[in-house]
Amino acid sequence: PEVSSDPFNYLPDVSSGEIIYHSYYTLAYSEESEQASWVAYKITTDNFNSSIKRKDAFRVDPQVSTVSAELSDYRKSGYDRGHLAPAGSMKINAISMSESFFMSNMSPQLPGFNRGVWKKLEGEVRSITSNSDSVFVVTGPILDDPIEFIGKNKVAVPKAYFKTLVSYRNGIPSGIAFVLPHEKSSASVYSFSTSIDKVEEITGIDFYVNLQNQSDFESSD
Repeated sequence: PEVSSDPFNYLPDVSSGEIIYHSYYTLAYSEESEQASWVAYKITTDNFNSSIKRKDAFRVDPQVSTVSAELSDYRKSGYDRGHLAPAGSMKINAISMSESFFMSNMSPQLPGFNRGVWKKLEGEVRSITSNSDSVFVVTGPILDDPIEFIGKNKVAVPKAYFKTLVSYRNGIPSGIAFVLPHEKSSASVYSFSTSIDKVEEITGIDFYVNLQNQSDFESSD
């Protein structure tokens, strides 16, 4: 889609999983876990059009060949349908908002986590965007050793979540990552910050493979 006009192709290594390209975000779908193993998207100030209102159009993702999780999988489970690419960062136009509600972009999240520290982190990313030319995000669940499975499709409930960011300001990149245990927390989101390298170790995902010299900008542990 728009990758060629960006400073670099910001997608992770796409050699595993079914890669789904939507208009404003890309994901790798894990059939085994019935959710994305990662979701990648770009944010600029164009992502925050106040005239674009949230519409809860949760639905199956028609592009997932093995069929994505369904709304019924989450019903009465005690878990929220937690966005990976947040609706609040998809206020570009009606298409971006609508696509953010595909079930392939959802992960089962405890209400206290989804509406608390995870929401705070999403807000912090938007804050970083306001001081940057552009921010490239890859986010997702940590899928090994899940807490449990829900619904007829056996959607995995992750034990933790990650978010990695590369932000550009005046052409200079900087990077940071976060790993959040899947639990309610009142701690600062920056208490969960780490390096992109560390998240690669934990997840086995090779992030930002087309960006050279990652060590030049990454945060340290």
